[in-house]
Amino acid sequence: MTNDKYKCVAPDIDHLVRCFERGSSNAEAPTKSILPIMDELFATFAPLAPLKKNDEAKAIWITVPRGVIEDFGDYDEYVDEGEVETREEFEELWKSEYPDEDKWYEVVVAENRNADGSLRYRGVAVGNHTIVSAMMDEDPVEQDWRLGDIPDQLLKLIIEPVKRSIEKLKDGTYNDWVASSLPYQLRTGVIRRSDLWKHEPEEKSGDFDRLDEHTIFAFRKLMLSGINTEDKIGRIMSFTANDFFRACEIGYKAVGKDVSGYTLPDLYMHYADGRDEGLTGKGHGLNDGPGIDFSSPAAWDEWYFSKRGGGHPWEVIPGGNSTHMELFVRHDKDSLGWKHRLGKISDDEYEERMKTAGYYFEINGKHRPFESVTFYTALSAAGLPVILDDAEEILARFDGSDFVGIVPHHTIPKYCEGMFPKKYGNVIDFMHVYDDEMVKYKDDIEWLPEEPAQLL
Repeated sequence: MTNDKYKCVAPDIDHLVRCFERGSSNAEAPTKSILPIMDELFATFAPLAPLKKNDEAKAIWITVPRGVIEDFGDYDEYVDEGEVETREEFEELWKSEYPDEDKWYEVVVAENRNADGSLRYRGVAVGNHTIVSAMMDEDPVEQDWRLGDIPDQLLKLIIEPVKRSIEKLKDGTYNDWVASSLPYQLRTGVIRRSDLWKHEPEEKSGDFDRLDEHTIFAFRKLMLSGINTEDKIGRIMSFTANDFFRACEIGYKAVGKDVSGYTLPDLYMHYADGRDEGLTGKGHGLNDGPGIDFSSPAAWDEWYFSKRGGGHPWEVIPGGNSTHMELFVRHDKDSLGWKHRLGKISDDEYEERMKTAGYYFEINGKHRPFESVTFYTALSAAGLPVILDDAEEILARFDGSDFVGIVPHHTIPKYCEGMFPKKYGNVIDFMHVYDDEMVKYKDDIEWLPEEPAQLL
Protein backbone atom coordinates (compact mmCIF):
# COMPACT_ATOMS: atom_id res chain seq x y z
CA MET A 1 0.00 0.00 0.00
CA THR A 2 1.56 3.26 -1.04
CA ASN A 3 0.94 6.64 0.54
CA ASP A 4 -1.20 7.93 -2.33
CA LYS A 5 -3.60 5.03 -1.83
CA TYR A 6 -4.52 5.74 1.78
CA LYS A 7 -8.25 6.28 2.06
CA CYS A 8 -10.50 7.37 4.86
CA VAL A 9 -11.55 3.83 5.71
CA ALA A 10 -11.01 2.08 9.01
CA PRO A 11 -8.37 -0.44 7.79
CA ASP A 12 -6.20 2.40 6.47
CA ILE A 13 -6.69 4.48 9.61
CA ASP A 14 -5.78 1.48 11.76
CA HIS A 15 -2.74 0.72 9.63
CA LEU A 16 -1.48 4.25 10.15
CA VAL A 17 -2.35 4.41 13.86
CA ARG A 18 -0.45 1.18 14.52
CA CYS A 19 2.70 2.96 13.43
CA PHE A 20 2.47 4.92 16.70
CA GLU A 21 2.29 1.96 19.08
CA ARG A 22 5.71 2.84 20.46
CA GLY A 23 3.85 4.99 23.00
CA SER A 24 4.45 8.53 24.14
CA SER A 25 7.63 10.36 23.33
CA ASN A 26 9.09 13.70 24.29
CA ALA A 27 7.83 16.66 22.32
CA GLU A 28 9.99 17.51 19.32
CA ALA A 29 10.22 20.18 16.68
CA PRO A 30 7.47 19.77 14.04
CA THR A 31 8.17 18.96 10.43
CA LYS A 32 7.62 21.68 7.86
CA SER A 33 5.10 19.54 6.00
CA ILE A 34 2.83 18.96 8.98
CA LEU A 35 2.47 22.61 9.98
CA PRO A 36 -0.25 23.54 7.44
CA ILE A 37 -2.09 20.27 8.11
CA MET A 38 -2.14 21.00 11.84
CA ASP A 39 -3.30 24.54 11.14
CA GLU A 40 -6.29 23.17 9.23
CA LEU A 41 -7.07 20.55 11.87
CA PHE A 42 -6.88 23.02 14.76
CA ALA A 43 -8.98 25.51 12.81
CA THR A 44 -11.59 22.77 12.41
CA PHE A 45 -11.57 22.31 16.19
CA ALA A 46 -11.83 26.07 16.81
CA PRO A 47 -15.62 26.17 17.44
CA LEU A 48 -15.35 23.41 20.07
CA ALA A 49 -15.11 24.26 23.78
CA PRO A 50 -12.18 22.79 25.78
CA LEU A 51 -12.61 19.78 28.05
CA LYS A 52 -13.72 20.57 31.59
CA LYS A 53 -10.92 18.41 33.00
CA ASN A 54 -8.24 20.08 30.85
CA ASP A 55 -8.79 23.53 29.39
CA GLU A 56 -5.85 23.09 26.99
CA ALA A 57 -7.42 20.08 25.28
CA LYS A 58 -10.42 19.43 23.04
CA ALA A 59 -11.91 16.08 22.03
CA ILE A 60 -14.44 14.83 19.51
CA TRP A 61 -15.65 11.38 18.47
CA ILE A 62 -15.52 10.58 14.78
CA THR A 63 -16.63 7.61 12.71
CA VAL A 64 -14.85 6.17 9.71
CA PRO A 65 -16.47 3.63 7.33
CA ARG A 66 -15.01 0.16 7.24
CA GLY A 67 -15.14 0.32 3.44
CA VAL A 68 -15.41 -2.69 1.19
CA ILE A 69 -13.66 -5.99 1.70
CA GLU A 70 -10.90 -5.00 -0.74
CA ASP A 71 -9.97 -2.20 1.69
CA PHE A 72 -9.29 -4.85 4.31
CA GLY A 73 -6.51 -6.43 2.29
CA ASP A 74 -5.57 -8.66 -0.59
CA TYR A 75 -7.25 -12.06 -0.46
CA ASP A 76 -4.35 -13.84 -2.19
CA GLU A 77 -1.86 -12.49 0.36
CA TYR A 78 -3.97 -13.80 3.24
CA VAL A 79 -4.07 -17.22 1.53
CA ASP A 80 -0.30 -17.20 0.95
CA GLU A 81 0.27 -16.35 4.63
CA GLY A 82 -1.97 -19.23 5.72
CA GLU A 83 -4.52 -17.04 7.51
CA VAL A 84 -7.46 -18.15 5.38
CA GLU A 85 -8.17 -20.85 2.84
CA THR A 86 -11.40 -19.66 1.22
CA ARG A 87 -13.12 -16.40 0.33
CA GLU A 88 -15.80 -17.22 2.88
CA GLU A 89 -13.13 -17.37 5.59
CA PHE A 90 -11.66 -14.11 4.30
CA GLU A 91 -15.05 -12.39 4.56
CA GLU A 92 -15.61 -13.79 8.05
CA LEU A 93 -12.20 -12.47 9.10
CA TRP A 94 -12.99 -9.04 7.69
CA LYS A 95 -16.33 -8.87 9.49
CA SER A 96 -14.81 -10.09 12.75
CA GLU A 97 -12.26 -7.26 12.58
CA TYR A 98 -14.84 -4.71 11.41
CA PRO A 99 -18.29 -5.96 12.47
CA ASP A 100 -19.98 -2.57 12.06
CA GLU A 101 -20.32 -0.35 9.02
CA ASP A 102 -18.40 2.40 10.83
CA LYS A 103 -15.60 2.41 13.36
CA TRP A 104 -15.31 5.02 16.11
CA TYR A 105 -12.18 6.96 17.07
CA GLU A 106 -11.67 9.74 19.59
CA VAL A 107 -9.56 12.61 18.31
CA VAL A 108 -7.94 14.83 20.93
CA VAL A 109 -5.99 18.01 20.25
CA ALA A 110 -4.10 20.10 22.78
CA GLU A 111 -2.12 23.29 22.65
CA ASN A 112 -0.61 25.79 25.05
CA ARG A 113 1.11 29.11 24.75
CA ASN A 114 4.08 30.94 26.18
CA ALA A 115 3.64 33.85 28.56
CA ASP A 116 3.83 36.28 25.63
CA GLY A 117 0.93 34.52 23.88
CA SER A 118 3.04 32.78 21.24
CA LEU A 119 2.27 29.17 20.43
CA ARG A 120 4.43 26.78 22.44
CA TYR A 121 3.05 23.26 21.97
CA ARG A 122 0.58 21.26 19.91
CA GLY A 123 -0.41 17.65 20.32
CA VAL A 124 -2.80 15.33 18.49
CA ALA A 125 -4.02 11.88 19.55
CA VAL A 126 -6.16 9.47 17.54
CA GLY A 127 -7.63 6.32 19.00
CA ASN A 128 -5.62 6.58 22.22
CA HIS A 129 -2.30 6.97 20.36
CA THR A 130 -0.23 10.13 20.33
CA ILE A 131 0.25 11.12 16.70
CA VAL A 132 1.89 14.53 17.08
CA SER A 133 3.75 16.00 20.04
CA ALA A 134 5.37 19.16 18.73
CA MET A 135 7.24 22.07 20.28
CA MET A 136 5.87 24.83 18.09
CA ASP A 137 8.37 27.45 19.24
CA GLU A 138 11.27 25.43 17.85
CA ASP A 139 12.46 25.70 14.26
CA PRO A 140 10.69 23.10 12.10
CA VAL A 141 12.71 20.23 10.64
CA GLU A 142 12.65 18.86 7.11
CA GLN A 143 11.32 15.39 7.92
CA ASP A 144 10.41 12.92 10.64
CA TRP A 145 13.31 10.49 10.52
CA ARG A 146 11.29 7.69 12.15
CA LEU A 147 7.84 7.97 10.58
CA GLY A 148 8.34 9.92 7.37
CA ASP A 149 5.07 11.40 6.18
CA ILE A 150 2.83 8.96 8.09
CA PRO A 151 1.69 11.64 10.61
CA ASP A 152 0.83 13.94 7.67
CA GLN A 153 -1.17 11.19 5.96
CA LEU A 154 -3.16 10.34 9.09
CA LEU A 155 -4.00 13.93 9.99
CA LYS A 156 -5.15 14.62 6.42
CA LEU A 157 -7.53 11.65 6.58
CA ILE A 158 -9.20 12.60 9.88
CA ILE A 159 -9.94 16.25 9.05
CA GLU A 160 -13.12 15.48 7.10
CA PRO A 161 -14.58 13.14 9.77
CA VAL A 162 -13.79 15.79 12.40
CA LYS A 163 -15.65 18.37 10.31
CA ARG A 164 -18.67 16.06 10.08
CA SER A 165 -18.75 15.63 13.87
CA ILE A 166 -18.42 19.37 14.42
CA GLU A 167 -21.36 19.88 12.06
CA LYS A 168 -23.40 17.40 14.13
CA LEU A 169 -22.55 19.45 17.19
CA LYS A 170 -23.65 22.63 15.45
CA ASP A 171 -26.99 21.15 14.39
CA GLY A 172 -27.59 19.77 17.89
CA THR A 173 -27.41 16.03 17.14
CA TYR A 174 -23.86 15.14 18.19
CA ASN A 175 -24.28 14.44 21.93
CA ASP A 176 -27.41 12.31 21.46
CA TRP A 177 -25.63 10.42 18.69
CA VAL A 178 -22.65 9.65 20.95
CA ALA A 179 -24.88 8.75 23.91
CA SER A 180 -26.91 6.27 21.87
CA SER A 181 -24.34 4.87 19.45
CA LEU A 182 -20.84 4.86 20.99
CA PRO A 183 -19.76 1.19 21.15
CA TYR A 184 -19.53 -0.27 24.64
CA GLN A 185 -15.92 -1.28 23.92
CA LEU A 186 -15.06 2.42 24.14
CA ARG A 187 -17.19 3.21 27.18
CA THR A 188 -16.53 3.34 30.90
CA GLY A 189 -19.04 1.79 33.28
CA VAL A 190 -19.61 0.01 36.56
CA ILE A 191 -21.26 -3.19 37.70
CA ARG A 192 -22.18 -4.00 41.29
CA ARG A 193 -19.90 -6.82 42.47
CA SER A 194 -22.87 -8.86 43.69
CA ASP A 195 -24.35 -8.65 40.19
CA LEU A 196 -21.04 -9.80 38.72
CA TRP A 197 -21.10 -12.79 41.10
CA LYS A 198 -24.64 -13.57 39.92
CA HIS A 199 -23.38 -14.03 36.37
CA GLU A 200 -19.87 -15.28 37.17
CA PRO A 201 -19.96 -17.37 40.39
CA GLU A 202 -16.28 -18.20 40.05
CA GLU A 203 -15.49 -14.51 40.53
CA LYS A 204 -16.87 -14.73 44.07
CA SER A 205 -14.46 -17.46 45.11
CA GLY A 206 -11.64 -15.45 43.58
CA ASP A 207 -12.66 -12.35 45.55
CA PHE A 208 -12.57 -14.30 48.81
CA ASP A 209 -9.18 -15.72 47.78
CA ARG A 210 -8.82 -18.71 50.14
CA LEU A 211 -10.06 -16.82 53.19
CA ASP A 212 -11.90 -19.08 55.65
CA GLU A 213 -15.04 -18.09 57.55
CA HIS A 214 -13.16 -17.79 60.86
CA THR A 215 -10.74 -15.20 59.47
CA ILE A 216 -13.49 -13.23 57.74
CA PHE A 217 -15.55 -13.27 60.96
CA ALA A 218 -12.56 -11.98 62.94
CA PHE A 219 -11.96 -9.31 60.31
CA ARG A 220 -15.58 -8.15 60.37
CA LYS A 221 -15.51 -8.02 64.18
CA LEU A 222 -12.41 -5.83 64.12
CA MET A 223 -13.99 -3.52 61.57
CA LEU A 224 -17.18 -3.18 63.65
CA SER A 225 -15.14 -2.42 66.77
CA GLY A 226 -13.76 0.73 65.12
CA ILE A 227 -10.21 -0.13 66.10
CA ASN A 228 -8.85 0.13 62.55
CA THR A 229 -7.71 3.71 62.93
CA GLU A 230 -4.45 5.30 64.03
CA ASP A 231 -5.87 6.97 67.13
CA LYS A 232 -7.43 3.73 68.47
CA ILE A 233 -4.34 1.54 68.48
CA GLY A 234 -1.32 1.63 70.77
CA ARG A 235 2.28 2.40 69.99
CA ILE A 236 5.58 0.58 70.39
CA MET A 237 7.89 3.09 72.01
CA SER A 238 11.12 1.09 71.72
CA PHE A 239 11.27 -0.75 68.42
CA THR A 240 13.90 -3.07 66.96
CA ALA A 241 14.47 -4.91 63.71
CA ASN A 242 13.55 -8.12 65.51
CA ASP A 243 10.14 -6.61 66.31
CA PHE A 244 9.60 -6.15 62.58
CA PHE A 245 10.86 -9.65 61.75
CA ARG A 246 8.63 -11.20 64.46
CA ALA A 247 5.59 -9.47 63.00
CA CYS A 248 6.54 -10.92 59.62
CA GLU A 249 6.87 -14.37 61.20
CA ILE A 250 3.39 -14.11 62.75
CA GLY A 251 1.93 -13.17 59.37
CA TYR A 252 3.84 -15.78 57.38
CA LYS A 253 2.75 -18.51 59.78
CA ALA A 254 -0.87 -17.35 59.58
CA VAL A 255 -0.96 -17.52 55.76
CA GLY A 256 0.52 -21.03 55.84
CA LYS A 257 4.12 -20.44 54.88
CA ASP A 258 6.78 -22.77 56.26
CA VAL A 259 8.61 -20.84 59.00
CA SER A 260 10.62 -23.69 60.49
CA GLY A 261 14.42 -23.74 60.32
CA TYR A 262 14.90 -20.02 59.72
CA THR A 263 16.29 -17.29 61.87
CA LEU A 264 13.99 -14.26 62.02
CA PRO A 265 15.96 -12.16 59.50
CA ASP A 266 16.49 -15.15 57.21
CA LEU A 267 12.75 -15.89 57.27
CA TYR A 268 12.07 -12.31 56.22
CA MET A 269 14.65 -12.45 53.44
CA HIS A 270 13.32 -15.80 52.22
CA TYR A 271 9.75 -14.60 51.66
CA ALA A 272 10.02 -10.83 51.22
CA ASP A 273 11.02 -8.82 48.16
CA GLY A 274 14.71 -8.62 49.12
CA ARG A 275 15.29 -4.93 48.44
CA ASP A 276 15.65 -4.22 52.14
CA GLU A 277 17.56 -0.93 52.11
CA GLY A 278 20.54 -2.40 53.94
CA LEU A 279 18.46 -3.61 56.88
CA THR A 280 19.78 -7.18 56.98
CA GLY A 281 23.04 -6.88 55.07
CA LYS A 282 21.84 -9.66 52.78
CA GLY A 283 19.48 -7.74 50.55
CA HIS A 284 19.88 -6.11 47.19
CA GLY A 285 18.59 -3.11 45.31
CA LEU A 286 19.24 0.60 45.40
CA ASN A 287 20.78 0.84 48.85
CA ASP A 288 22.69 -2.20 49.99
CA GLY A 289 24.26 -2.07 53.40
CA PRO A 290 26.06 -4.07 56.07
CA GLY A 291 22.92 -4.63 58.14
CA ILE A 292 22.10 -3.31 61.58
CA ASP A 293 22.03 -4.65 65.14
CA PHE A 294 18.66 -6.43 65.13
CA SER A 295 18.17 -6.10 68.89
CA SER A 296 19.08 -2.41 69.22
CA PRO A 297 16.35 0.27 69.28
CA ALA A 298 18.99 2.93 68.59
CA ALA A 299 20.19 1.07 65.49
CA TRP A 300 16.62 0.73 64.24
CA ASP A 301 15.89 4.42 64.82
CA GLU A 302 19.02 5.45 62.93
CA TRP A 303 18.19 3.16 60.00
CA TYR A 304 14.52 4.12 59.95
CA PHE A 305 15.00 7.87 60.02
CA SER A 306 18.33 8.20 58.18
CA LYS A 307 19.21 5.20 56.03
CA ARG A 308 16.09 4.24 54.15
CA GLY A 309 15.86 5.28 50.52
CA GLY A 310 13.88 4.07 47.52
CA GLY A 311 13.85 0.33 48.06
CA HIS A 312 11.13 -2.06 49.18
CA PRO A 313 11.87 -3.12 52.77
CA TRP A 314 8.16 -3.36 53.61
CA GLU A 315 7.20 -5.58 50.65
CA VAL A 316 6.86 -8.74 52.70
CA ILE A 317 4.73 -10.48 50.04
CA PRO A 318 6.36 -9.61 46.70
CA GLY A 319 4.49 -9.14 43.45
CA GLY A 320 3.89 -6.68 40.67
CA ASN A 321 2.95 -3.03 41.04
CA SER A 322 -0.52 -3.94 42.28
CA THR A 323 -0.15 -7.56 43.39
CA HIS A 324 2.21 -7.25 46.36
CA MET A 325 1.48 -6.75 50.05
CA GLU A 326 3.36 -4.37 52.29
CA LEU A 327 3.76 -4.42 56.07
CA PHE A 328 4.80 -0.85 56.76
CA VAL A 329 6.31 0.27 60.00
CA ARG A 330 5.06 3.80 60.72
CA HIS A 331 6.18 6.36 63.28
CA ASP A 332 4.09 9.30 64.44
CA LYS A 333 7.04 11.60 63.89
CA ASP A 334 6.50 11.27 60.13
CA SER A 335 2.88 12.46 60.14
CA LEU A 336 3.34 14.96 62.97
CA GLY A 337 6.33 16.44 61.20
CA TRP A 338 4.50 17.31 57.99
CA LYS A 339 1.45 18.55 59.90
CA HIS A 340 3.75 20.82 61.91
CA ARG A 341 5.56 22.07 58.83
CA LEU A 342 2.25 22.86 57.11
CA GLY A 343 0.98 24.73 60.14
CA LYS A 344 -1.79 22.22 60.86
CA ILE A 345 -0.57 21.82 64.44
CA SER A 346 1.19 24.36 66.64
CA ASP A 347 4.67 24.11 68.12
CA ASP A 348 3.22 23.31 71.53
CA GLU A 349 0.89 20.63 70.16
CA TYR A 350 3.73 19.09 68.20
CA GLU A 351 5.93 18.90 71.30
CA GLU A 352 3.10 17.48 73.40
CA ARG A 353 2.10 14.79 70.88
CA MET A 354 5.71 13.78 70.31
CA LYS A 355 5.88 12.69 73.97
CA THR A 356 3.59 9.73 73.14
CA ALA A 357 4.81 9.20 69.56
CA GLY A 358 5.85 5.68 68.65
CA TYR A 359 5.82 2.93 66.06
CA TYR A 360 2.89 0.94 64.68
CA PHE A 361 2.18 -1.31 61.68
CA GLU A 362 0.15 -0.55 58.57
CA ILE A 363 -0.77 -3.24 56.04
CA ASN A 364 -1.34 -2.32 52.41
CA GLY A 365 -2.44 -4.90 49.86
CA LYS A 366 -5.99 -4.49 48.62
CA HIS A 367 -5.34 -6.80 45.67
CA ARG A 368 -4.10 -9.59 47.96
CA PRO A 369 -7.03 -9.87 50.38
CA PHE A 370 -5.99 -13.31 51.66
CA GLU A 371 -2.57 -12.19 52.84
CA SER A 372 -3.67 -8.69 53.89
CA VAL A 373 -6.66 -9.75 55.99
CA THR A 374 -4.86 -12.77 57.43
CA PHE A 375 -1.79 -10.73 58.39
CA TYR A 376 -4.05 -8.08 59.90
CA THR A 377 -6.14 -10.43 62.03
CA ALA A 378 -3.06 -12.39 63.14
CA LEU A 379 -1.06 -9.32 64.18
CA SER A 380 -4.10 -7.85 65.93
CA ALA A 381 -4.68 -11.12 67.80
CA ALA A 382 -1.03 -11.02 68.89
CA GLY A 383 -1.66 -7.65 70.50
CA LEU A 384 0.36 -5.60 68.02
CA PRO A 385 -0.74 -2.09 67.03
CA VAL A 386 -1.80 -2.50 63.41
CA ILE A 387 -4.17 -0.91 60.91
CA LEU A 388 -5.23 -2.18 57.49
CA ASP A 389 -5.29 0.34 54.68
CA ASP A 390 -8.25 0.01 52.28
CA ALA A 391 -10.08 -2.09 54.89
CA GLU A 392 -13.47 -0.62 54.00
CA GLU A 393 -12.91 -1.41 50.33
CA ILE A 394 -11.87 -4.98 51.15
CA LEU A 395 -14.93 -5.44 53.38
CA ALA A 396 -17.19 -4.06 50.64
CA ARG A 397 -15.62 -6.58 48.25
CA PHE A 398 -16.55 -9.41 50.65
CA ASP A 399 -20.10 -8.04 50.92
CA GLY A 400 -20.39 -7.64 47.15
CA SER A 401 -21.64 -4.11 47.77
CA ASP A 402 -18.92 -2.22 45.91
CA PHE A 403 -18.56 -1.60 42.20
CA VAL A 404 -16.21 -3.17 39.67
CA GLY A 405 -15.09 -0.72 37.02
CA ILE A 406 -15.54 -1.49 33.33
CA VAL A 407 -12.92 0.24 31.22
CA PRO A 408 -12.53 0.70 27.45
CA HIS A 409 -10.75 -2.10 25.65
CA HIS A 410 -7.78 0.11 24.83
CA THR A 411 -7.23 0.72 28.56
CA ILE A 412 -5.26 -1.75 30.68
CA PRO A 413 -7.59 -2.65 33.57
CA LYS A 414 -5.20 -1.49 36.31
CA TYR A 415 -4.64 1.78 38.15
CA CYS A 416 -7.94 3.17 36.83
CA GLU A 417 -9.32 4.57 40.09
CA GLY A 418 -9.32 8.12 38.73
CA MET A 419 -11.74 7.21 35.92
CA PHE A 420 -14.71 6.83 38.28
CA PRO A 421 -16.75 9.48 40.11
CA LYS A 422 -16.64 9.51 43.91
CA LYS A 423 -20.31 8.50 44.12
CA TYR A 424 -19.25 4.93 43.30
CA GLY A 425 -16.85 4.81 46.22
CA ASN A 426 -13.27 3.69 45.84
CA VAL A 427 -13.37 1.40 42.79
CA ILE A 428 -10.42 -0.97 43.18
CA ASP A 429 -11.04 -3.71 40.60
CA PHE A 430 -11.45 -3.32 36.84
CA MET A 431 -12.45 -5.44 33.86
CA HIS A 432 -13.24 -5.47 30.15
CA VAL A 433 -16.60 -6.65 28.82
CA TYR A 434 -16.78 -8.65 25.59
CA ASP A 435 -19.50 -9.35 23.04
CA ASP A 436 -20.55 -12.73 24.43
CA GLU A 437 -20.95 -11.24 27.93
CA MET A 438 -23.12 -8.28 27.00
CA VAL A 439 -26.34 -10.32 26.81
CA LYS A 440 -26.06 -11.42 30.44
CA TYR A 441 -24.49 -8.22 31.83
CA LYS A 442 -26.39 -5.52 29.96
CA ASP A 443 -29.17 -4.90 32.49
CA ASP A 444 -26.69 -4.70 35.38
CA ILE A 445 -24.08 -2.41 33.82
CA GLU A 446 -24.35 1.30 34.42
CA TRP A 447 -22.48 3.12 31.68
CA LEU A 448 -20.99 6.48 32.62
CA PRO A 449 -22.06 9.30 30.31
CA GLU A 450 -19.49 10.87 28.05
CA GLU A 451 -18.66 14.48 28.78
CA PRO A 452 -21.01 16.43 26.48
CA ALA A 453 -19.23 18.38 23.76
CA GLN A 454 -20.04 22.07 23.66
CA LEU A 455 -19.52 24.93 21.26
CA LEU A 456 -17.73 28.09 22.34
